[in-house]
Amino acid sequence: MTFIDEVRLDVIATFHGHDQALFNCAVTEEALESEDHLIGYIKEQLKHDDLAKLSLCWYCPENIVDQYETIQNSIEKNAKYYF
Repeated sequence: MTFIDEVRLDVIATFHGHDQALFNCAVTEEALESEDHLIGYIKEQLKHDDLAKLSLCWYCPENIVDQYETIQNSIEKNAKYYF
């Protein structure tokens, strides 16, 4: 598992029957292979499985955004994912 040095991600996970979870995490190369991989990576870190929404905030330089289509796609969606 290789983490990308200059990328950090803030996550707000909203659940149907539990309080929101807020956390910051490092991101792996594998997680950025696709949005499905990214969502799976984030879900692995959650305590509950009744996910309603993920809100993400990316912390990385512009050149990193340009390198990863998954980050670009996420930003284009305002980094919101609904379940």
